[in-house]
Amino acid sequence: MFTTMSVQRLSAGTVYKILLVGLAASLVPLGVLFGVLALFGFDTVTWNGQPLHGWRGLLVGPLIGGLMAIMFTAIFGSAAVVGLWLYSKFRPMTLRAKGGV
Repeated sequence: MFTTMSVQRLSAGTVYKILLVGLAASLVPLGVLFGVLALFGFDTVTWNGQPLHGWRGLLVGPLIGGLMAIMFTAIFGSAAVVGLWLYSKFRPMTLRAKGGV
C-alpha cells in the first residue's frame, strides 16, 4: 500500500507546502468553529483585544485561522528547513508515501 523511497534532501518549497496544507486544513475549520460560537455570543474571536460577536465574529474567525496557518508555516517551516538541511548532511531520509498520479 505504501511505497518506501529514499531522498537525500527535500526542497524548501515542499516543506513549506506540506506545513501550509496541514496547518490550514486544521486551523481554518477551528476558526470556523470559533466563529460559529462567536455568532451565538461567546467571546471566542478577538481582534485588537476586543471580542467580536455576531456575523463579524463568524467572518473573522476563519480569517484569523488562515492568518495563523501562514504565520506558523513561516516560523516552523523555516526551522524545519534548516533542521532537515542539517539532517541531510549526515544521512539520507527514508519516506513512506502512498502512490498517486
